[in-house]
Amino acid sequence: MFFANQGIGILAIPFYQMTLAIDPFLLSLAMTLPVLIASFIGPWVGHLSDNFQSRYGRRRPFIFIAAWLSAVSFGLIWMVPQGWSQTAQLSYFFVFSALFNIFSTFLIVPTTCLSYEITSNPKQRTQIMGLTTYFLRFASLIYHWIFPLSQLAIFSSIFVGIQFVGWGVGLFLIGLLGMLPALFINENIKEKIKESTAESSQQSFPLQQNKTSLTTSVKAALSYKPLLILFLICVMQVCGAAFAASFDYYLIVYYLYDGDLTQGSILKGGLSSAHALFGIVSAAVISYLAQKYGKKRVLNWVFMVTVLGGFAKWFIFNPNWPWLVLLDAVLCAPIWSAMTIIIPAMLADLTDIDHQKTGLKREGIFVALYNWVNNFSGAGALMLAGLSLNLIGFNAQFAEQQTEQSLLMMRLILVFGTVICALVCLILLRFLKIER
Repeated sequence: MFFANQGIGILAIPFYQMTLAIDPFLLSLAMTLPVLIASFIGPWVGHLSDNFQSRYGRRRPFIFIAAWLSAVSFGLIWMVPQGWSQTAQLSYFFVFSALFNIFSTFLIVPTTCLSYEITSNPKQRTQIMGLTTYFLRFASLIYHWIFPLSQLAIFSSIFVGIQFVGWGVGLFLIGLLGMLPALFINENIKEKIKESTAESSQQSFPLQQNKTSLTTSVKAALSYKPLLILFLICVMQVCGAAFAASFDYYLIVYYLYDGDLTQGSILKGGLSSAHALFGIVSAAVISYLAQKYGKKRVLNWVFMVTVLGGFAKWFIFNPNWPWLVLLDAVLCAPIWSAMTIIIPAMLADLTDIDHQKTGLKREGIFVALYNWVNNFSGAGALMLAGLSLNLIGFNAQFAEQQTEQSLLMMRLILVFGTVICALVCLILLRFLKIER
């Protein structure tokens, strides 16, 4: 699921933009529009998954089929012909990226629903989200090494390398691993039937279905204030903070290494690995503290640390000591662990509250709206980054000849974007009323 969400970005930027020199704003559009298209069908996918009936359960058939469709479409993204024009290459990327995002929506939404349905105990949910975060951080430990891997000497060219690596990520990390929940997770349908139809002694009836329309379900979910606050926090972090963080790659390549993509990719891989390692450590700490002191209080603490980390970015991105950037992981890795532990656990709690109020199981709607917010936020971060790069005068064809003004603007965005978004999230948390 990590590579289904992040795989395109980590390969498309260094390959399509830095190697093929496609305009950053046009590439950001080509990366963003497929995400938005998939986001629009997300609530429908969740609604369909909530109400689907089969001998294999509600979620598993979607997961199995979508995993392999996602894998094949991901591999095809990197088969772009080298001799095509930039317009043709960009169009090719857009088409297969759109297919991949649509297929991956059918994978991500049902899989996330399964993770919410494993238990109804709030503390156990925090433990489960903490466990899944270890795997997310492990994925982040390796994903920034994916592009440097495609540059190895064993490949005759970067085109051959990117195709080999792209198909490897698609078939193994997305297809093979993505289908595992469909094979090994038991939805335990009979137990759910007992919970949903306690008044009936019959166990052959399907799980109580959501008979309301999709529009009604979405409106009802969005009328719940705590849910809206969680979504706003996601927007600030996934859109605002991620937009600011996206400039670290450019600063590493063009500010720390004067346009040396190979050296920059290696350091970026090191930074990603450091984030992953500190993320694993912080995940254990955050999970423990959240169970002991409460999710909201711990999330407050983590955002305070992030404010300090934002200011520290100004000093640790130093051309004289490039590897000093690894310290960024110490202060800024915990927030991303918190976003994958505490926010989903809170969201799962809200699905229980909704079920108690309405008697309906609507995890699919909640998950789809959550993914919709995250996808739109991620798309917004991409578009803002691409537009900002053009506005500040960045040009990949200039290599090391980037202007001092453009590099200064990147540093300012990286620092103050991180700080401002964390402060806004701290304010939003003051209005969040959820005691679980």
